[in-house]
Amino acid sequence: MLMTMRKVRLWTLGLCVLTIGAAAAFGARAAGRVLTIQDVVSIKVVNQPDMDTSTRVETDGTIDFPYIGRIKAAGLSEDSLARTIERRLSARQIVTDPHVLVEISNFGTQASVQGQVGAPGVYTLDRPTNLTQILSRAGGVRDVRVGGTITVRRAHGAIVKTFDSKEVQAGRGPGATLLIANNDEIFVDLAPFYYIYGYVGKPGEFPLTRPLTVQEAISIGGGLALLGTEWRIRIKRKAADGQTIDVPASLDDQVEGGDIIVVNERIF
Repeated sequence: MLMTMRKVRLWTLGLCVLTIGAAAAFGARAAGRVLTIQDVVSIKVVNQPDMDTSTRVETDGTIDFPYIGRIKAAGLSEDSLARTIERRLSARQIVTDPHVLVEISNFGTQASVQGQVGAPGVYTLDRPTNLTQILSRAGGVRDVRVGGTITVRRAHGAIVKTFDSKEVQAGRGPGATLLIANNDEIFVDLAPFYYIYGYVGKPGEFPLTRPLTVQEAISIGGGLALLGTEWRIRIKRKAADGQTIDVPASLDDQVEGGDIIVVNERIF
């Protein structure tokens, strides 16, 4: 009997916790979205069509409403702003028992996502959004297998940081949880490629995800083939003027993005 009563009390306690949690979640949803600077809000006073207003949240976080003047809006939910306007109208006896409806008609908070994503563009931030989430909205990184970097620049040109694209896409590290702010610019740059041709085990295209020497690049390309030689390696590289130059290379030379490494045949 004692065990049964304990089970009933535990079940009742759990039900209360769930009920309180559900009520809190419902209350958060019912309050509406939180206003930010540059949002455009539509305000309606029931049965007072002459007071219907569409206004923008100014840079100081306020809006202007007829008969009341300036009201702090940024940081308030739609519902909280509506209650504030109702109290002001009642206090000044402008409307008896007012009922106000507030809705965000145009979000002012936005961020730009450019570079190697599926759908580059400007995205509205209608809720708290982290870097992983906004990349998903932009179609994701085009080829996350290759790797690369994601750079976030804040307004006025301040660079926040550059993150590893694989880590962010996987939802790992500080970059994944970075909250995006208004007017952030996000640029996704895939790792550059280099190419190996000639007498190697696996000629082809390879991503340059870290600093490499020619010797390391050839090793990644399967090493020298039976007839290949390390003494007659050449690199075709784009010069600053856009022209392609052909230069001899040693095994210790650094590989650059876009390099074409040509391993020649051994001379007997």
